[in-house]
Amino acid sequence: MSRLFIYLAVTFLISWGCWWTLAAAIPPGGSVFASGFSKMLYVLGGFGPTIAAGVAVAATPSEGGLAEYGARLTRWRVSPLWWLAVLAVPAGFAVGKSWIAIWAGAGKVHAAQLEPLIRILTLFPTMILGGGLEELGWRGVAQPLVERRAPRLAAALTVGGVWALWHLPLFHLPGVSQAGRNFPLFAIDVLANGCLLAWVYAGTRSILLCIIFHAASNTVTALGVLAIGPPGGGGAWTAIAVKLCAAMLLVMTAPLSPKARE
Repeated sequence: MSRLFIYLAVTFLISWGCWWTLAAAIPPGGSVFASGFSKMLYVLGGFGPTIAAGVAVAATPSEGGLAEYGARLTRWRVSPLWWLAVLAVPAGFAVGKSWIAIWAGAGKVHAAQLEPLIRILTLFPTMILGGGLEELGWRGVAQPLVERRAPRLAAALTVGGVWALWHLPLFHLPGVSQAGRNFPLFAIDVLANGCLLAWVYAGTRSILLCIIFHAASNTVTALGVLAIGPPGGGGAWTAIAVKLCAAMLLVMTAPLSPKARE
């Protein structure tokens, strides 16, 4: 079996197995966080891509061994501009998306209240675990393998689409942040983030920097640098569409760095 097949199969087996089980078991008005067992299943589901990456790499040494994967995972010697990008671009896109949503929504969309910036000290490490480590699989395994069969942009959109679908059970889990939100709107945002992460990976060949970018993006969201509006609000849709177009443009036009050609 191919590495990509093993990765996707194990990812969805773990994550969807845990999350759909919870969705069926939690009664109306309940919460994922009501018991230790449900919390454990919820957290285990979130680590599906991370566990699956290790399984897939170990099971397919002919497609690149642990040493090759480890080199990409720990690669930190890249241009300082990339380090700046992975920390600043998520905030820039979040602020831009908020302003576009507010402008396009004619007052129907409002900016969320900002949390104290000191919370970055605790939020960022938390987001490494609760999101960033997904990149061991999505960009560490799936993105480069799909790029062997398709152009970078098509690969980014394909992986981003599967990544968005992976989140679907969370919209049916009472108590989690995605519950009750607009899934199509969320999915397009995930597609845009998938393109941005493909751009980072193409320019650095570093899973580590993708982890940091993902965690920085989640941290910015947790701080409140985002736009919130009514379901289907035009401002939110406009902002997401602009973000996706900008992310796609980056993927299509950004040249590969010397590190990416190694």
